[in-house]
Amino acid sequence: MTDVNEEFVRIYFEMKGYLVHTNLKYTITKKNIPSESDIDMAIYNLKNDDKAIVEVKGWHSENCTLSYFEDYNDRIYNFIRPEAIQEASKFFKTDKFRKILVISKLGPKRKDECKKIVNQMGIDELIEFNEILKFVIDRVESNKHYRDSEFLQTIRLLKAYNYLK
Repeated sequence: MTDVNEEFVRIYFEMKGYLVHTNLKYTITKKNIPSESDIDMAIYNLKNDDKAIVEVKGWHSENCTLSYFEDYNDRIYNFIRPEAIQEASKFFKTDKFRKILVISKLGPKRKDECKKIVNQMGIDELIEFNEILKFVIDRVESNKHYRDSEFLQTIRLLKAYNYLK
């Protein structure tokens, strides 16, 4: 079953003209024990040759504060581990790609510090989930059928019955 957060993010990038590959698998070894992990998305825009890997952290019940970026390294930064970067390089056939982190929302204080830490870790872009929601919802038309996507069809119905603007 697809994670609804990842589904929203996938649609967001597709609407922006990207091809999206989900769950790019790689192996990590911790304490001599191999385990499988994945990069949530590898995206590629054919028009401008933009490539990126994307990690989605949809913790919607709380704000992501400075401590998340300082203390939750394994939970947030797995997708930029050397093993993940190596797998993404093989997938894209280049090591020239961006790293994007999607989070639920930043806490109201110290946003600039959070962004600075993320950049120092090698992440090129930090996107808050409300930006993605707004982008997708704004582009769904209430008078158009989305036969290939139950997800977009649900948003269409919510808009058609004035639950979403």
